[in-house]
Amino acid sequence: MASKKTLLIDVPAPGRLPAPRKLPTQSRSRSLVTALVEACIHILEREGAEALTVNRLAEVSGVAVGSIYQYFPNKEAVVSVVFNHILHEEVTVHVPALRERVTGMPLAGALREILENMVRVELRLYRLHREFHLRYHADLQVGMRLGPYESSRQYIDDAWGPFVALYVPDMDPVRRDMSAYMLCMALRSTIRVGLEDAPERVESPVFLDCLLAMALGVLDPRLPPEPDAPGVGQNATGARPAPPS
Repeated sequence: MASKKTLLIDVPAPGRLPAPRKLPTQSRSRSLVTALVEACIHILEREGAEALTVNRLAEVSGVAVGSIYQYFPNKEAVVSVVFNHILHEEVTVHVPALRERVTGMPLAGALREILENMVRVELRLYRLHREFHLRYHADLQVGMRLGPYESSRQYIDDAWGPFVALYVPDMDPVRRDMSAYMLCMALRSTIRVGLEDAPERVESPVFLDCLLAMALGVLDPRLPPEPDAPGVGQNATGARPAPPS
């Protein structure tokens, strides 16, 4: 298969992602691994994850099965390289473009752009290989590739902390720290749960609207209101509805 783009094939898999047996170091081995990765992308995009087998990889790539096993212990390790390449593309192409778009935007507009991009990335990975995406979701966060960061806390402090401080400078430091955490981790986890439970909901524009409402609520220092504040917990008639039984 002819190469259409430069593929990231020589970076170790981070976190718990399945890893190759060894990384290619010479021109011939790099060509072999590139052919396998391109074949994997071709199969996943055109035939689906259920069609992905080592034998099918060999057929499409032209690489012998024995040679495949020299570099990869199983097909999941090949998928891992594919996902790693996609995340590298997101970091080097899409994230800089996103940063340029949101610069100078009001809070609601900036958050909508960020969350829309977050949903787009999750859907891209999910559609490529649902099972792999859900299983290794914790290790497939785009932002963690911007560092390298040693922990998600370091990434939150470096990326989301300044964002919250910029838009809500008077927020209490403890609340600001928690708000940054919620924006980074909780909203992405909500997308993951939605994809596992009802992916059609994640594809709905209303899902993005609700994510945005959640994010704005996290950043509103007036929320939550005091429990006894006027209007809290009342329905349209002014009465407090009965709790669900």
